[in-house]
Amino acid sequence: MSYSNLSKTFKYVNQNGNTLVFDHDHGYLINKPRGIDSVSVSIEQAQGINQTGGTVQSCNVQPRPVSISGILMGDFQAENKDKLISVIRPDIPGRLYANDLYLDVRPTATPAVSAASTFANFQFSVLAPYPYWKKDDSVSETLSGVTPRFKFPWNVSKPYRFGEVVRKQFININNRGQVPVPFSVTFTALDGVTNPKITDAKSGKFLLIKKTLAAGERLEVRITHERTYVESSVDGECRGALALTSNLFRLDVGDNVLKPEAESGLNSLKVAIDFSTEIVGVTV
Repeated sequence: MSYSNLSKTFKYVNQNGNTLVFDHDHGYLINKPRGIDSVSVSIEQAQGINQTGGTVQSCNVQPRPVSISGILMGDFQAENKDKLISVIRPDIPGRLYANDLYLDVRPTATPAVSAASTFANFQFSVLAPYPYWKKDDSVSETLSGVTPRFKFPWNVSKPYRFGEVVRKQFININNRGQVPVPFSVTFTALDGVTNPKITDAKSGKFLLIKKTLAAGERLEVRITHERTYVESSVDGECRGALALTSNLFRLDVGDNVLKPEAESGLNSLKVAIDFSTEIVGVTV
């Protein structure tokens, strides 16, 4: 097997924060990881009597298996062997990074490392239950409220503003990724607010909180690929406040025109949206 320089730096970070960087400077030289660029799709079909071909009934993207193989470089062969075993552990989940993109993964076995004292070979595999790569920085947009404007460096000879009051009937949230993504929405009440809500103007989908927010209360709805969390700075966990009729749980690819609403107190409501873009695969 030949090993070559890659256009992206790969690293593995386990849940405890222990990190392996797979590049020459850190003593690991790897080939292109298998499974980073493509995903498998399970397609179920049906075929009627005398039908030519078939009819697709369902199409499901499968978890992504990734395998990495390489050789150990440099003067710390024994130490780097031990680090592979101690960091990549099947009992601890982790993240596999390609530059600023990552997969949430679980190792399927401890790394296999050869007994050679120099240029030892190693190999390990991980499984990403959710197969799309996520970008390791979130995008934040303010729908209403106060947007920070003060920045350093500060030129004292010029006028400045600490913030700007934003009152927008609609705002366009642009998802520049390749797939619809979950998001977090934070409702902050500057004064009393009843039943805060955001609505997608294009689809009509909405997310509604059936609750009166007290002055100063902050309520976050955090949507993940596994479940939805609702937490209030006053009442703690309050998932029951999320209306069962809510159906806005993803931001579509491209433009998402969202409208902040409330039964009362809209002018006292600050709404912020946070999300991370996702892509189908990475190339090197």
